[in-house]
Amino acid sequence: MIAFAPAKINMGLRITGKRNDGFHSLESYLYPVPLYDILEMIPSTKDELIQTGINSHTSIADNIVFKTVRLLRQNFNTPQIKIHLHKQIPVESGLGGGSSDAVAVLKMLNTFFKLKISEEKMYDYAKILGSDCLFFLKGSAARITGRGEHITSIDMSLKGKYVMIIKPDFSINTSKAFGRIVQFNTTPLPKWESDSFKGLSNDFEDILGEEKRSIDNIKSWMQKQGAIYTSMSGSGSAVFGIFTHRVHIKYNSSYFQWLGGL
Repeated sequence: MIAFAPAKINMGLRITGKRNDGFHSLESYLYPVPLYDILEMIPSTKDELIQTGINSHTSIADNIVFKTVRLLRQNFNTPQIKIHLHKQIPVESGLGGGSSDAVAVLKMLNTFFKLKISEEKMYDYAKILGSDCLFFLKGSAARITGRGEHITSIDMSLKGKYVMIIKPDFSINTSKAFGRIVQFNTTPLPKWESDSFKGLSNDFEDILGEEKRSIDNIKSWMQKQGAIYTSMSGSGSAVFGIFTHRVHIKYNSSYFQWLGGL
């Protein structure tokens, strides 16, 4: 069985407070993009994880793919499996690759072994695996609040536009990024209106340290190429730009760069 796990971008992000459970409260618009990790699952005589593509630098014990397998095995006696993960979404980039992989495996296990897990229970599993996982269960444009567990579908379409993603040669660890937060933003995101990006911004850009110059340089370059909106995605180091045309120029040959139609 093969599955394609998409990336996501954050169209604006507010950090609105700190919760009693230690997580931060957020508000953001999330949008799926056609940049995929590819996963293949087959029966095996032992659990095995094969990783190709972008190196995630994780073992089978630490990779969220087999954390998902182990989570389901708390309730289901599933056979041993081999999973081939071909990563095309950069790690620690704010694009949600790990969370998307987890949800893909969750769905694959449910289908492959006919577990008949209810939609409500799938939600519970996704919530345990990570905040972004809840978005990937639905997989369509949404407004998220809380730690990401409150999801409302929205009528957001970027059809006919292009998205360029550039990730510089450094990553930003999510927990460290949240650790830099010293104040919260109580101004809500503006209501989404078609083709209007006015008022959308990412609070994580305001707490960048030495990374800020690189992020700002990428955004400036995208704007010179005609981007109608640029932002860092999530808490990671990837920057995306929305374009009305296809861009053929490379920014930096040593950086990850991807362009796709929406």
